[in-house]
Amino acid sequence: MSKINVIPMPKSVICGEGSVTLSAAIATENEFTLYAKTFKYTAKKMFGITFSDGDNGIALKKNGSLSSEEYKISISERGVVIEASGADGINNGIATLYQLITVSDEKITLPICEITDKPDSPYRALMIHIPSHIRTLEEVLHYVDLCYIYKVKFIHLHVADNVAYCLPSKKFPKLEEHGHNFSWEEIDILKKYCAERNVEIIPEIDVPGHAKYLNMTYPELFSDTPIEGDPVPTIICIGKEGVFDNLKALFREVMEMFPDSRYFHIGGDEAQIAAWEKCIDCQRYMKEHGLNNVKELYTHSIKVLTDMVLDMGKTPVVWEGFPRDGAEQISRDVIVTAWESLYHLPNELLEEGFTVTNSSWMPLYIVDPKGYHGQFVKGGRWYPKDIIADWDIYTWKNWWDKSYAYEKPIVVEPTDKVIGATLCSWSWGYDIDYPGIKENLPAMCEKIWNVNSTYTVEEFEPALNKLTALADALAPKI
Repeated sequence: MSKINVIPMPKSVICGEGSVTLSAAIATENEFTLYAKTFKYTAKKMFGITFSDGDNGIALKKNGSLSSEEYKISISERGVVIEASGADGINNGIATLYQLITVSDEKITLPICEITDKPDSPYRALMIHIPSHIRTLEEVLHYVDLCYIYKVKFIHLHVADNVAYCLPSKKFPKLEEHGHNFSWEEIDILKKYCAERNVEIIPEIDVPGHAKYLNMTYPELFSDTPIEGDPVPTIICIGKEGVFDNLKALFREVMEMFPDSRYFHIGGDEAQIAAWEKCIDCQRYMKEHGLNNVKELYTHSIKVLTDMVLDMGKTPVVWEGFPRDGAEQISRDVIVTAWESLYHLPNELLEEGFTVTNSSWMPLYIVDPKGYHGQFVKGGRWYPKDIIADWDIYTWKNWWDKSYAYEKPIVVEPTDKVIGATLCSWSWGYDIDYPGIKENLPAMCEKIWNVNSTYTVEEFEPALNKLTALADALAPKI
């Protein structure tokens, strides 16, 4: 272990003797001007100090020989130099710098050292479930802050579920009648805030299940007609005339809303497909397309929807959910997030050639210790130590006795087809999930930035305490 404790631990740290005190100034080449501005804004909130433009402090410099997320930091009596080839690397370097700074009398002190670093895993994400417990824009922006300072590349926004659709819509304006919808102006603020921190949004429109909001609002477009007295179904009618055209219009509107997002998440999990057995339109559709049962219709729907996303120029992401039988028809350009180890196991997905991300329910889910699944978790939640000591990117675990990962974790051989992981916060409000996110997210990042991490729980704790204090300094004052 080096003399510095940084999360994630850099790949190479060469420590010199002592520390250096510098003026609070930053200079940059034009390509990094935006990120220097964001650094000054963030440092003011974190440390209460105003950075000026100038030399003899921090310099951001382009180094085209480095890979996209790689960075170098040199700290000496001459100042701090952060080098990178582009936005990814320079912001990774800035995130490390925040953890090295101490402030006194309007000056900054840092350890003399040389750092070279890059991640092992490109897909590092935080998922926030918006509909059930409404988040304000200010709260969502703070989640972006966490991604920024923890080196999390993606904020995955689950914005549509049974209870509500949380985006504005001109194509389907009645969607704004249910629950909280961010305004177009708020979406513009969010996109600008993410761009200033080089955090990429992954929007998720969950279909064909978790779609009660579509059936309630536009039954003529998405739903079979329920029998009188039956509840509104949670799954859309795949056989309804024009349903794929309408979903394409909705997807396109969201893609145009977030043009810089390379990924588009369609959900695809927990679909209550038994409803299709009673649907005349779905039965007709299955007959027309040579599908023998609703499981085949389920896989078929995922194929059609993911192909649709690919045709529109985005990479589709889905939750583990579609059955193994028939999966050969789904494009291997689709990314599958394995979470429950129930429907389609991570080892099976890898054997079939899919690219996979890890959202192992245990310990990567944030739960309410007072209810829902929290009652099954000893102590009410999982903690950083559970991630640092007992989990890695190739391991799936679950507390639920129905999961195949319940008694014995599913462990796969190291492979570059597992590209990262997502910490998931489901259905809880900001006050409940923030304490868990601010601690568990850096632990997950350590274990996917460094797939062979050597941090012990005891070594990790002081670095975590410093980092979460910076996160708290950025929290909204509510």
